[in-house]
Amino acid sequence: MLLLTSVEESLVLAAYFRGGSPNDGVWISNTDQILTLSLFYTGDISSADCVSCFAKRSYIQKLYDESGELTEEIEARYKVLISLLQEHPELIVGGGDFETPAHPTFTACRLTETGRQLCASLSNSFPPKPDFPNWPDRTNNDRIE
Repeated sequence: MLLLTSVEESLVLAAYFRGGSPNDGVWISNTDQILTLSLFYTGDISSADCVSCFAKRSYIQKLYDESGELTEEIEARYKVLISLLQEHPELIVGGGDFETPAHPTFTACRLTETGRQLCASLSNSFPPKPDFPNWPDRTNNDRIE
């Protein structure tokens, strides 16, 4: 049985909505979107804050501190995502430079079919995903059936 932390589970669930399909020929979602939605799922940001982040593309500035470095919260979450990519490639795969690593705005990730199947069991453990009217999800369902 696969044991993931709640942060790892939140990243997998966020990748379900914000990442692309395993069948997509191109990478269509930056990792920053997955990190942000994951913060909502773990209660680190409110639903309103999450929606505000996705209201316009300039939210990316909130990922960085005044010196231009990733905020501690985003950097810590990004490290968990990188570990998840390395330890569970059967669930989630990445596009871009995760070795150095590049900043989240320059990397992408998406679930495998196994990861997408796992989301059905995860969705009831987290609050319903907020609606992002100005930035549609890659997956149309608000909940996973």
